Amino acid sequence: MMGIVMEQTKAEWIESLRACRAVVMGMARTGRAAAGALARRGAEVVATDLQVAPGLADELPGGVVFEMGAHREESFRACDLLIVSPGIPATNRYIAIAAESGAEVISEIELAGRLCETPIAAVTGTNGKTTTAAMLSAILGAAGYSAPLGGNIGNPLTEMVEREGASADFIVAEVSSFQLEWCDTFRPRVGIITNVSPDHLDRHPDLDAYAELKARLLARQEAGDAKVLNGDDPLTARYLTGGAQAALSFRRSGAVDRGAFQDGGALMLARPDGVRRICAAADLRVAGVHNIENFLAACAAADFLGAPLEAMQETARTFEGLPHRMEYIAEVDGVYWVNDSKGTNVGATAMSLMSIEGKVLLIAGGTDKGSDLAPMEAPVRERVRKMVLIGEAAARFAAFFEGKVVLERAGDLETAVQSCRREARPGETVLLSPACASFDQFKDYAARGDAFRRMVKRLKEERS
Repeated sequence: MMGIVMEQTKAEWIESLRACRAVVMGMARTGRAAAGALARRGAEVVATDLQVAPGLADELPGGVVFEMGAHREESFRACDLLIVSPGIPATNRYIAIAAESGAEVISEIELAGRLCETPIAAVTGTNGKTTTAAMLSAILGAAGYSAPLGGNIGNPLTEMVEREGASADFIVAEVSSFQLEWCDTFRPRVGIITNVSPDHLDRHPDLDAYAELKARLLARQEAGDAKVLNGDDPLTARYLTGGAQAALSFRRSGAVDRGAFQDGGALMLARPDGVRRICAAADLRVAGVHNIENFLAACAAADFLGAPLEAMQETARTFEGLPHRMEYIAEVDGVYWVNDSKGTNVGATAMSLMSIEGKVLLIAGGTDKGSDLAPMEAPVRERVRKMVLIGEAAARFAAFFEGKVVLERAGDLETAVQSCRREARPGETVLLSPACASFDQFKDYAARGDAFRRMVKRLKEERS
């Protein structure tokens, strides 16, 4: 089946699944969604995972073959189509076995694109993609469109396509670089790249290779589509030229020909028929320069899709942000506590620090990604009064920031919170923004953020 979709319509490709032997590798949420979608369309499906997943047989259609606890080479050699979980690197030997045997290798996002007739607005980038996607969905909703949100945000895109695709006007998707790794024909009506900064370099060879993967979001776009790119980010802005699609940009540092930008205290929309004021930057309910960027990107995309200014203005006033992304938790004795557990890389933490007024006690550390810490140096010097370090990365962070800020190695999050409770002064902010993954001490960033929220609420209760 390799390349067959290039010569067929979507309907023909879907019909061909009835004669397809498919292997779905990885039974997390995206894998389960892909296996179910393929089986319901008549494919012969093998679901395989190195771990045992209890209850899987009850969740998926009858006829799916389960190979759990180990992969079987013969299944990969015999398949026509392999769906790869985003957590599996391209160097995996079973992927090579399937490809060498003639199978087509794709991601769940690619599968969703092939099954979907509804226009997709897709968002990728190192930082801000989740919030940008949520803002775009909210603007389109305020405009009266049905625009459900899925993808890397937690709802598999294939699941969204099956459940809501037929009734939706648009589907808004957050897409990661891992998901784009195996995308060949994915064509969003609008593709947004928020920014590109060092992240996941343990998986990608270098920053340029990482940026090129992000740019695959735009590779299949045609006339009538649009790309929306960060004009202030050189790694992203270089993709503004070339391609048949419309090129829109967003900037905080100056005007754009088409897209959205900040002009002093105002947020502006640049359209073919002139420049319009959206709202004041201060009208945004969510604080921070990063959220201004996210909102500008969402407005540029929403305008292209037909949303009026009134829908953008309503969203500016009402959008409250997302959990674990600069989430205000409480004020305790005049100290503000903010959960930015989703700040899992250096660029995200640097941006979050620059969004806070006043001095910060920063809780950082976790599973070290080995990223260059230099982009954090200036924001730390300017904003951070004390850095409290946790997790595996503490030693490297301490070595880099020694002499640049007051340091404490707390070890775990509970100890860090108690230290900040004693040290923080009224008017200061305690910010959990680790610049690291969470897997040394927590299941994921959400579990880390939830634990932090519980600890802070307990402090609040003790003082009331």
